[in-house]
Amino acid sequence: MAAAAGAMLDGEAKYNKKSSTYRTRAQSLLFIILLPIAATVTTDVWFQSAIFSSAFGYDLVLAFTNVSGAFFDGFLSAWESGSAVPSGAKTEALNLLADDVRAFYLSTYTSWAGLVGVAASLAHAKSSISIGIIYIIMSLVCAFVAHGLGSDFAQYISSADTITNKPYMTKAHKLVQQFMMSLAVYISLSYIYLGEENIEESDGEGGDKFWVTATPRNQLATSSLFAVLGAYLGHLLANFISKTLKHPPIPMETLICNWFFGLLGLSLNLMKIRDQTWGESLTLRGFAINFCGAASLFARHASDNQRLYAKKRVGKRQASINVAANFLSALVVFWVAFEMEEWLQPGEKRKGVMLKIVKILRKARDKTR
Repeated sequence: MAAAAGAMLDGEAKYNKKSSTYRTRAQSLLFIILLPIAATVTTDVWFQSAIFSSAFGYDLVLAFTNVSGAFFDGFLSAWESGSAVPSGAKTEALNLLADDVRAFYLSTYTSWAGLVGVAASLAHAKSSISIGIIYIIMSLVCAFVAHGLGSDFAQYISSADTITNKPYMTKAHKLVQQFMMSLAVYISLSYIYLGEENIEESDGEGGDKFWVTATPRNQLATSSLFAVLGAYLGHLLANFISKTLKHPPIPMETLICNWFFGLLGLSLNLMKIRDQTWGESLTLRGFAINFCGAASLFARHASDNQRLYAKKRVGKRQASINVAANFLSALVVFWVAFEMEEWLQPGEKRKGVMLKIVKILRKARDKTR
């Protein structure tokens, strides 16, 4: 399960590629833009369609998205690390695409911030904090297993021979260009097809107040813009932290990004506590859901755990520490998100700890008057 991670860790990559995998910078720039938009179209249009939402519910749809994203991350990590050897033009194209797809598509496709927020909403809806915590644990466990299965699948279809030349490179580049065109067509057709049944439409109130009129197509365009920014800036921040912190005991870039953007993702509920109409703001929704979701690193967390677990001697211990640290940071964000859900709950029966503290302080203040 962790063969690819082990090969990358121990420097046993069978196949190396050049640092520049595209012929022009324009191609690389297009992927930075197209990949997050394609991921947003997939999750916000097709996965939130009436069929998926009514049949499974958003909590299960997000769980499937995160776990499947971890599988594809494991699959692509084997090609990126060189532990999976291309056996033809198609697998050579996978080798070329792996880095960008992991960094920009899968970071947008999956969402650590969304995981914690949905867990809090689920706990609030079921009136049980334990259900939300179990949701987080099961998502992380399934993602770890899925990542290993994806890596194993890449090893299965790769070439058994170690090669040093690149006999499929010309055709592979053509496949990459065709893939780029396919993404553009997919995004365009999805935007044209988009109707009221695909993305929940606003009731029309407050559209002018929040700068962007609340229509499904405007929502998709706004979400895509924030997803591109989130994936790129999250990638830059993670790389900066990774280069700044030398030899940390666990991957601190993943921990910091997930905690930081998980908290920022609560900005929508925070503003709704102040004024419920903020829920109609496409700009705020794009920032809280798409920007923070794309900047957080769910798939990378699963990859980190596999990589650490494959280490000799101290691997299991480091992986356990990494899981515990990320889980505890998730619990902090989960608690804050749950408290906000309780504040937003209509009616008099509210349960949050902060609500109880506020009531106690109010009673104490009233007594002193």
